[in-house]
Formats: sequence, C-alpha cells, structure tokens
Amino acid sequence: MGSTSTFGSYDLDLRAPRLARYTMDSWLQDCPECGYVNDSVEVLVPGAAEVMRSAEFAALRHDAVTPKLVSAFKRHALIVSADPVEAGWALLHAAWVYDDLKQPERACECRQECADFWVGVDWPADEQGARNQAVLVDVLRRARCFDEASALIERLLPHPAITDGIDRALRFQTQLISRRDAECHTCEEAFEAVAGRGPSSTRGDRR
Repeated sequence: MGSTSTFGSYDLDLRAPRLARYTMDSWLQDCPECGYVNDSVEVLVPGAAEVMRSAEFAALRHDAVTPKLVSAFKRHALIVSADPVEAGWALLHAAWVYDDLKQPERACECRQECADFWVGVDWPADEQGARNQAVLVDVLRRARCFDEASALIERLLPHPAITDGIDRALRFQTQLISRRDAECHTCEEAFEAVAGRGPSSTRGDRR
C-alpha cells in the first residue's frame, strides 16, 4: 500500500496509530524461496549471501513459533546489520508487532536488541539526529533500561537542534522514568502533561 489514513497520536517511539500499522506487512518484501528480506527483493544488500548462510538466519527462517512478520523484520535486521540505524529500526518494528500481539516481554527483547545497535551510533547534530535519539530514549525506557534512558535525556536536552516538541517529549520521559513506567505512551500525552517553552524560546517547534 502506497498510502494510508492516520487517526490518533503516534507513540513516543513513533509507532503509528492503528490504521497505519496495519500496513506493516507491506513494508518489506520477503522472498519465499530463499528468505531474503529487503525493501525490494530486487535490491541486493552487500554481504547478504553470507548472512543468509548463518545459523542465526536459518533459525529465524524456520522458526515455527516466531510470528512471520517479526521474523521478516529480524531477518532484515541481520541482513542490514552493517547499517546500525536501519537494523535498529527493523528490530523496533518487530517490537511493534509484538506490542499489537500483546506480548510485552518479546517486545522488550526486540527493544533491547534495537538499543544494542543504536547506543553506539554517532548521530548527526541536526534535528533528525536529535529526533532519533529521542526515540532511543523511549526504546531504553520501555526496555527497562531506566538509568541509560535518563542519562541520554541529560545529554540531549541542551542539544541545539531540539525542537519544542522533542523537548516536551523528553521532559515527559523524565516523569515516566521517575515512576519506573515502562508502558506505552503517546506524543499527545506528552503535550498534555508538559508545558511548552513558550514564545520567548529561541528554538521554536519546527515539526
């Protein structure tokens, strides 16, 4: 599907509302013959053949317990593991599938794997880099890595590219972390719970 309707607020990790999430099975192409997974199976990721010969890849492909869509996202993460940002997103998408299946422990495991990829990334010093790190804060919090999430917030708040929206999300995350809350929360909740920086701010929200 090339487009979809979206009603409701995104989660703090940018998980879309339900209608958009229902298209997740079209985000990747999964070859039924060899198990290769990519945005397009016609585009070969360098080193993919070696990854696909690995025991870890084979185990995922033939695992009858793991949901098919989770398997696709996790195999994609293995294939693109040389790109930690893309691999992390694939694992976070797998977590979203488990969220919808009401399997929080499995979702937590996927978020921990996502964090393993993202924690060491040298993020660009622009708004997108700040936004991705704000998503990482939520990944860490929901993986119950509260101290790591709190430390990242402290490093992020002075970031020159932080918008008002990201600032409010981070300060809301601080409230959640203080309560050891690892549940799902939305951007709308953050905006309702935390006041903006006001018109005097020199860094207005550019979302």
